[in-house]
Amino acid sequence: MNDLLDSIMALQTAFQQVENLAKGPGATKLIALKPLVESSYLELEKEFNRILQILQPGLGQRARRKVLRQRLKWPFQKADVEQILQLLERHKSALTLAMNSDQM
Repeated sequence: MNDLLDSIMALQTAFQQVENLAKGPGATKLIALKPLVESSYLELEKEFNRILQILQPGLGQRARRKVLRQRLKWPFQKADVEQILQLLERHKSALTLAMNSDQM
């Protein structure tokens, strides 16, 4: 779980750096970064929504009981976490590479 949280925080830092660059004086030169940010955002939004659905299922009567039983259990298998970590790392690396190439 710590690896997942660390990866999410690292990706958040990368997006904050992108935001700072986008607001800076050289924002018009960010040729490689803009399409990458847009595609990363869409893919990550889809993944985070999927994760939220697993962590917070619908709140019908039956679902509430199920949530209460599952609150004490981590809902992801090791392979799921590894897949999420790979996705986050791929986007973080791509954003970092694009930022570096745009700054050259």
